[in-house]
Amino acid sequence: MIVTGLSGAGNSTALAALADSGMYCIDNLPVELFGTTLGLIESGRIAADFGLAVGMDVRDRSFAQRFADLKKDHADRARIQVIFMTADDAVIATRFSTTRRKHPLMRAGETLSEAIALDRQLLGPVEEVADVIFDTTNWSPHQLARAVEHHFAKELSPRMLHVSITSFGFKYGPHRPVDMMFDVRFVENPYFVPELRDKSGLDIEVRDYVFQHENAQLMFSKIEDLLRFLLPLFYREGKHYLRVGIGCSGGRHRSVTFAEELGSALAKNPIANVALTVIHRDIDQ
Repeated sequence: MIVTGLSGAGNSTALAALADSGMYCIDNLPVELFGTTLGLIESGRIAADFGLAVGMDVRDRSFAQRFADLKKDHADRARIQVIFMTADDAVIATRFSTTRRKHPLMRAGETLSEAIALDRQLLGPVEEVADVIFDTTNWSPHQLARAVEHHFAKELSPRMLHVSITSFGFKYGPHRPVDMMFDVRFVENPYFVPELRDKSGLDIEVRDYVFQHENAQLMFSKIEDLLRFLLPLFYREGKHYLRVGIGCSGGRHRSVTFAEELGSALAKNPIANVALTVIHRDIDQ
């Protein structure tokens, strides 16, 4: 896939979305290196199992003039799709002013408006033959990324939301960094049961003790319900990572039990596009 379009219209955001879907991505690839890059993939020296996406635009001064030959010359080696980003001139000007970036065509004293107009003129022939055109005038970066994912959903591997559930003990410090934290110190503590003190939340005896109490069962069901509600929403928003901390006093009994059971419940009835990891930070303290 060749990701191109007007500077400031979202080329980098689109390329990042393709990278998140597993494609091998290169930004600002010179035209002269396009064939060489395909050769490296064909020889196996570059592993692009899910495809290649390259960002190419007017930063390479020869791109607009050589684009037609580029696609024609390599049509027998790869199926090439062109994704073109565009937006209204006023919106692009605002984006450059907000980020305080210099337009790549402001080379010899051109104003920003003149650079945007020249960019549109140079890339006009490319836009005419593009396979997909995204007008990002009214889109946020998140909306553009989701549009790219949705459009190419059948060709790309799905993005995953990586969720880590970490048990920990508050006596050793709170878990950081963390997005959501649950405190289960109100649950009856197996530490004060002599035959359970040297065991951990990985042992069935500790699990049975913890969940024999109604308040523990209720807390667990509320945490599971909350995550089942939130995880699809976080995924839709474009989040890649969610870090959940579950803490008790020492990080050996109650928090481990909750983390293990939560991981087991989410694995038994999985949520689409969620990858789950359970970690016990302080179990050996």
